[in-house]
Amino acid sequence: MNRTFILGLALTLVAQMSVAQAPPQPHEGAAPTQPPAEMRVEPGITLRVELVKTIDAKKAKPGDPVVVKTVDELMSGTHVAAPRGTKIFGHVVAAAPHQGDTPSTLEIAFDKINISAENEVSMKAVIQALSKPVEIPAVGGYGSPNDTMGGAPMGGTPMGSAGSRVGGPPTEAGSVPSNARIPLNAQGVIGMSGISLSADAQANSTVTSRKHNVKLDGGTQMILRVTQ
Repeated sequence: MNRTFILGLALTLVAQMSVAQAPPQPHEGAAPTQPPAEMRVEPGITLRVELVKTIDAKKAKPGDPVVVKTVDELMSGTHVAAPRGTKIFGHVVAAAPHQGDTPSTLEIAFDKINISAENEVSMKAVIQALSKPVEIPAVGGYGSPNDTMGGAPMGGTPMGSAGSRVGGPPTEAGSVPSNARIPLNAQGVIGMSGISLSADAQANSTVTSRKHNVKLDGGTQMILRVTQ
């Protein structure tokens, strides 16, 4: 076997390996592969959340971050799209302390929801209802952190009162025990004396107090209604 034959055999093997390893090419005229559709939270959905960190109107400044986390699993059809504890991010629009006859205000806007580490979705939502943090009983029972009263869907028919308006008739303050989760159909301010709640066309929510400084403690419960 001469050197010319050996060299030719080697070149043939290299060519065959290159063909085997080459990525498949799309057929002429085939439709290009479409990227997966972006998951989104449908307008009208109500989400039960808790404030992660205390916000004080005396100290808050425009642009300060506001973070809440979901209490329920977020559903897409029959599967869990995001677990409990999924974070929703917003920011302080404006804040003012209580001074004499001037009321204290805290204006908040929500911007996005962190479905996963790779999937951060834009989302606008107003605060439909507001309530004190859940007081966890010493021994288990109703109102523990695992009480979810059902999941909130990502799409389709929303649970709770999707069409309700902020500023409607408030739920009776005594209708939700201090160790209970705020219901998804709640409206207005529950169990927080001297506090009122409103929202504007830009999906900014304003908490106002004419008696004292607005301070939302970590764990404060909210019902968010998605607007877009």
